[in-house]
Amino acid sequence: MMRADPLLVETVERMFAENLAPDMLDEAHRNGGEQFMALAREMGLDAVMVPQEQGGYGGGWPDAFVIAEACGRYAAPGDLPEIMIWPALGAAVEEGGSAALPRLAGALLRSAQMAGAAQGLVERSVAYCGEREQFGRPIAKFQAVQQQLAELAGYAACMQAASQQAFAAVQKHGMPESADSPAWLAIAVAKCRCSELVHPVTQIAHGVHGAIGFTEEMGLQYFSLPLWSWRAEYGRDTDWAEAVGRRAIAAGPAAAWAAITA
Repeated sequence: MMRADPLLVETVERMFAENLAPDMLDEAHRNGGEQFMALAREMGLDAVMVPQEQGGYGGGWPDAFVIAEACGRYAAPGDLPEIMIWPALGAAVEEGGSAALPRLAGALLRSAQMAGAAQGLVERSVAYCGEREQFGRPIAKFQAVQQQLAELAGYAACMQAASQQAFAAVQKHGMPESADSPAWLAIAVAKCRCSELVHPVTQIAHGVHGAIGFTEEMGLQYFSLPLWSWRAEYGRDTDWAEAVGRRAIAAGPAAAWAAITA
């Protein structure tokens, strides 16, 4: 089971909630999110994966998931997730910065961000449907809307579970160097699943908003636009599905169950 530091979880939630509330996103994203990134550095979130003996937090991959997922869920500006995990890949923050990550590390990171953004859309959609009235009652009271919200929440939960499993596998087995590692399979499945669910997640979220989610006052663009970009970065769902299929064929039928339950 993946366990992050409870103190870090509390700190991240409080900091993000106080600085990235829905009515603050426009301001937060101005100037590339410089103010938010400065605050994140001040709180040491960029050094979560830096060993304690080097002046960092000394956290693990479960802690990295907490921050990356929160960045997606709160539509955080800037490149905090990329900067955060470079030390875990054996590079100094200054070396990597916001440069493109190795493919597996990037796919892992994007899965958490996509899972978080999907949950952000769930929360926005539920709130909007509870406030928006039609025929004298909130549209959340209509069965058809409830069904759509349930589907949306289910998709977001699938994305969360797949990404968490991938981070847990990397914590247990290390960042994979080949497709033989159980962590490789977990990352591949997470990126594949999260990428393929972007379409239904954004479709439902914008649909329950009456397809007006691109207007500035709704703020859905801070979640949907990154999702559409992230689903293609570090491999599309079809790329990873093909890679998983080739791995399964090469390993043979007897190895399938062991790979799934590793």
